[in-house]
Amino acid sequence: MISSGGVRVDGLEGRVVVVAGGGGGTGRATARLLGASGARVVVGDIDVDRAEEVAAAIRAGGGEAVAVAFDMGDPASSAALIGTAVERYGRLDGLHNVAGNPAAHRHDGDVVSTPDGTWDLQLRSHLLAYAATCRTAIPLMLDGGGGSIVNTSSNAARGAGTTRIAYQAAKAGVETLTRHVAATWGKRGVRCNALSYGVVLTDNARAQLSPAFLAAALAQTWSPRLGEPDDVAGLAALLLSDAGAWINGQVIDVNGGMLLTG
Repeated sequence: MISSGGVRVDGLEGRVVVVAGGGGGTGRATARLLGASGARVVVGDIDVDRAEEVAAAIRAGGGEAVAVAFDMGDPASSAALIGTAVERYGRLDGLHNVAGNPAAHRHDGDVVSTPDGTWDLQLRSHLLAYAATCRTAIPLMLDGGGGSIVNTSSNAARGAGTTRIAYQAAKAGVETLTRHVAATWGKRGVRCNALSYGVVLTDNARAQLSPAFLAAALAQTWSPRLGEPDDVAGLAALLLSDAGAWINGQVIDVNGGMLLTG
């Protein structure tokens, strides 16, 4: 079910926002909320049928949206996704980088055991893909007088885990990229922030994470439950809106108060 829960975020009316990875999970929830709040949404996903499902739901609710096939591993695809916003709506106001590649986690262990190919895939999927969309989006935002970029990081970037070292490093890089963009173009009106997730129960997470892992995560969280995609969507939408106009260069935890342990 795709729903914005009847919630709207002020300051998004007429904005053109690209959601890179909007076909499922938190990207889907955010795209739906953006559409319900009056933004014109470009939904990019490697599964274009899922992207179209989200775009159709936005249109059915009276909003404007278009679906685009998007491969985060292909810089040309990233450029085409961003370009669609300008071709279709004449401008670009916001970008939400939320795409991920679950297959990249395979063989990602500690620094001794993780092969070079896994490092390459994790960095290309979870860092360089974000840099590629930023590279195309920033000049377009500058042409329009500014904009907002919201990247997706993870509490794993703190280096508190003993596995998935390549993923941890990639997400640490996303946080550095976020501060770089904010510092370099903030004075010209381009803001950039990142959301650092704890455990969010997307469809993929429910399918892949064991009950024991989820129970341990909940035990380390100052909340009666783990996260849901809508928990992330509200903050992402705020950062993309006028309500977030003075928030720049921040990495914001969205984790229910999770305690990070080794």
